Amino acid sequence: MIEKPHLRLAKRKIELLVLINILLVYFLASATPSQALDPTKFSVSSSETISTVNSNGILKIYLSTFKPNETVNFRIHSDNTDTVTLVSGSDKLALPAAQSFHFSIVSGSLLAASALFKPIKEFKNQSGAVVIQIFPAPSDIPVISTSGDTSLINKREILSTPVVADGSYVIDSIGTSIKFFARSDKNLIGFRKLSDSPITDGLGGVPVYGFLEQKDFDVTATSLGTWTILDSHFQTVEQINQIQTKFGTMMPEGHDIAVAPSGNVVVITTPTRSVDSSWLKRGYKLPILDCNIAEIVNGKAINQFSFWDWAVANKAVSEPLIDAMPLFNDPQNPNSPIDICHANSLQYFKATNQYLISLRSPSILMILSPNLKTVKSIIPTDGSLQHFAKFVSAKEITALGNFSLDKFSKFMDFKLVNGAWTLKETPLPVHVQYCGNTQFIDATHIWLGGGCGAFSPATLGAVYKISGGAFLQSGVLKMTVFNYSYRADLLP
Repeated sequence: MIEKPHLRLAKRKIELLVLINILLVYFLASATPSQALDPTKFSVSSSETISTVNSNGILKIYLSTFKPNETVNFRIHSDNTDTVTLVSGSDKLALPAAQSFHFSIVSGSLLAASALFKPIKEFKNQSGAVVIQIFPAPSDIPVISTSGDTSLINKREILSTPVVADGSYVIDSIGTSIKFFARSDKNLIGFRKLSDSPITDGLGGVPVYGFLEQKDFDVTATSLGTWTILDSHFQTVEQINQIQTKFGTMMPEGHDIAVAPSGNVVVITTPTRSVDSSWLKRGYKLPILDCNIAEIVNGKAINQFSFWDWAVANKAVSEPLIDAMPLFNDPQNPNSPIDICHANSLQYFKATNQYLISLRSPSILMILSPNLKTVKSIIPTDGSLQHFAKFVSAKEITALGNFSLDKFSKFMDFKLVNGAWTLKETPLPVHVQYCGNTQFIDATHIWLGGGCGAFSPATLGAVYKISGGAFLQSGVLKMTVFNYSYRADLLP
């Protein structure tokens, strides 16, 4: 049968419409938002430091700091070639190509351990697939937990500097929650509260906390870098990275920081010096690494104490101390300067208007005048290579006796009796090696924190009860996945 022309035309129109519908369905299927939206074509900026990772089709954004009750602003820019639709909760946004959008997140007063790895905000595409997640902390942040009886410390701040595989943290924790943290790809050290004396205002507010970011590891006996000074809200108010001293312009050192009675910051500097050591029985064939304590104003030292200069001026006292101490060279660099003093804690004590300095290499504590000009007392520490000496009162000082070469550690309690400092030593159940700190919690308990290998890998510190002249562990503060923390300060 011959098909009539008008019927043949109508049939072709129908076939064409069917083909168009098939092509349209194919196009819509291939251009759904879940396929057109490419998470790798988003870029992110924030009012706080962040890191980003694209993983399994999701852009993951990690905050590198947490500050209490802070508004954190974000800007996300799309380099997708078409308009994409983002859905967050009940909010829906059509974001054109090459455009940005802004939003804010407000933190709470504390960051709970249970919330560390949960996204605080998510964006999905129209199909409901997650494409962007924001997390409150990096994926390698140590998680805090407790074991045993830690009731004496659960409500107190602890300042620690845990080192992880590819960087380190400063963490201010209360119990198992975090009050503040900051992460760096470098080594962070010296995190402490500046409570020695009322401090002069910085450029942006009143300083309360400080920590140092280490520049490099040229000499492992030192930790040169930049001090970051924070206010009570953990906002940066000042940074200290260059000090003009009598030995030239130097970077500060991170073992400790203090506040002078004037309100000025006091830091440790470590000049390398070529000196005449012929007056010693064991003269030095290499330069020395000195300790120079400097009170600074606007980056200039106005008062200074050099251990070597003091030693030269007081040979009758210093020569037996220096000749008796082991020689310390950097094990990674046998031609490094000889570490003759190694100041590892520094405190100004208001009640006596004096400084207390722990010098590890000669195993002594030194009490200095408030202008850093006069040595008031020298306190031997039984060859302990001690750390973290602190005035408890005008007549009592505690320190951690590391005894690193003998491979044991002791709690050291110095008391001033009839004008002389007497020492009571109590062995600790663990060896703290070359770092760490200890202090009284109350009359019958002590805190031992930090330490290079002092505890199992998952422990930051422990509470010990004093019983019968010995220490019995009553509870531990644990941290997952960290190598060590130089120290862990338990605040009042």
